[in-house]
Amino acid sequence: MPLHLVTPFDRPDAPEDEQPLFPPVPTWRSRIADGCYIVLRGSLFLGSSYLMALGLPLLFFLLLSGGNPDAFFAHVANLGDRFLAADLARRVTFLDQCKLVLIGLATLVVVWRMPRFIRDLDREL
Repeated sequence: MPLHLVTPFDRPDAPEDEQPLFPPVPTWRSRIADGCYIVLRGSLFLGSSYLMALGLPLLFFLLLSGGNPDAFFAHVANLGDRFLAADLARRVTFLDQCKLVLIGLATLVVVWRMPRFIRDLDREL
């Protein structure tokens, strides 16, 4: 007696070779659902990318201090003291450069993660 039993529920309905003649027509409701899903996944993707970009300067200072919390906060305090002691023109210049660097980092993170995001969306939809 064979140990392999195939019931009607175990068999596929149609052979895998046969493709339907006409693909299912997407309705307006399924298109809106896909659009909402894309918007939600896109906002999650952008939010996590910007959080990664904002964490990179902290990682830089942590690597600069060698993982020592005292040295880490000493570097941050030094940067803060020098920023407060600077005149207004230098503060504005420093803030403009920080904005440029953070926008550049965020752009690089988004570009680096974009192929996987598109591949995941293509697979899930």
